[in-house]
Amino acid sequence: MPENFKTGFLKALCSIRDYLPEIVIGGGWVPLIYYHYLLGDKSKDSIRTIDIDLMVKDKLPVIGSKTLDQLLMDAGLKSVFKTLHTPPIIHYEGAIDGCEVEIEFLTDKKGSKEDVVIEVQKGLHAEALQYISIALENVIEVEIDDFPVEGNTQHLRVKVPSPEAYILHKGLVFNRRKEKAKMAKDLFYIFDVLVNSSEIEGQIINGFKSLKVTYPKWFKNFVKNLEAYFSDLMSEGVFLVSSQRPTYSLPALNDDQFKQYLYGTFRDLIEKIKNL
Repeated sequence: MPENFKTGFLKALCSIRDYLPEIVIGGGWVPLIYYHYLLGDKSKDSIRTIDIDLMVKDKLPVIGSKTLDQLLMDAGLKSVFKTLHTPPIIHYEGAIDGCEVEIEFLTDKKGSKEDVVIEVQKGLHAEALQYISIALENVIEVEIDDFPVEGNTQHLRVKVPSPEAYILHKGLVFNRRKEKAKMAKDLFYIFDVLVNSSEIEGQIINGFKSLKVTYPKWFKNFVKNLEAYFSDLMSEGVFLVSSQRPTYSLPALNDDQFKQYLYGTFRDLIEKIKNL
């Protein structure tokens, strides 16, 4: 992934730094944050896109003199309507200091109604989706320590879901996706985090114990989803994950060996969480 994507990501965060205590970063940027800033290994990469998912509560306080919408506009982004609903899904798109950025805000859906869009702050629309509460309620803070600003290093404190909460969330939403490519990415993110976070595997498994108690029904569905997609080596989940394999992922393994390894990784996770 081009390095200026990461630069754009960091510049976007810097432009809304006053609001970072109220924001949980989601989506494909989370694994990269784990590797670079939680585990401290900047040699590791992850698949990601230009899109930045930012999760917020359904009521976001105004901090300082400007709303989030105003800060993003000041940074050079424009609001783009993605639907014709009222209120519509809005993304913030454009370039910050020459780096392309696209931001979407998400919040938790209450009740069993269809997915909706909520104005969480004046001018700021967030798409309300099921299971976002898992990410909002189970967070860790990390410090981004390599963002240069005018020759100095400006640190940013950001919130991301805990690794186990991230895996649980992805394991619940992937089979709700309408597009196979997005489903495949969700499953690959789970695999990628499991493979590249062996140093904290014990913490992740212990974290699942708490999540099982907090979200018993969802946890049961999570296990059921993984069982259905990784029942054997020829299962759909194996095909989906392998379809997302970047060149840097376990390069010593050929395609068949990679599929066997990823299948074993998911089966190991399934057995461990079933026995919690």
